[in-house]
Amino acid sequence: MDERTVTSEATYLLDQLVALIRAGRKLPFAHQILVDQEQALTLIEQVRHALPEEMRQAQWVIRERDRIIEEAGRQFNQVMNDAQDRADALAHDSEVVRKAQVLAQEIVMAAEQRAQEIHQGALDYAKDMLQGLDDQIATLLATVRQDRESLSPTTPA
Repeated sequence: MDERTVTSEATYLLDQLVALIRAGRKLPFAHQILVDQEQALTLIEQVRHALPEEMRQAQWVIRERDRIIEEAGRQFNQVMNDAQDRADALAHDSEVVRKAQVLAQEIVMAAEQRAQEIHQGALDYAKDMLQGLDDQIATLLATVRQDRESLSPTTPA
């Protein structure tokens, strides 16, 4: 479904919701109306389904980012544990110990760098997806506001 179709469908459904509200029974001496709850909830659910897939994917992106960061942390901890185990096993010889310390530092630095790369990649991906979603929501919001303004009665000059 292309963006124009999504916008048209969402606009149509919002128009239906406005019509339902306008058809509602006004309460005396109040700025409130009574509307059919089931009809209103049905229209809202239809609007939800008409929104772009990116909105539904945004939550998945955040969960995926968190999963990647958590996995990077687990990998980092595993590398650290492996490096410590290696260093402990080689500790009996001073030359071996020196080499082990250098190797452990290299492993730690590599693991930290890889964890940072994974973390930054996840953040960049989430940022890009959310920016796209933000742009689509802004476009849809502008359309809704324009349609709402066109429905408002104009005040005579």
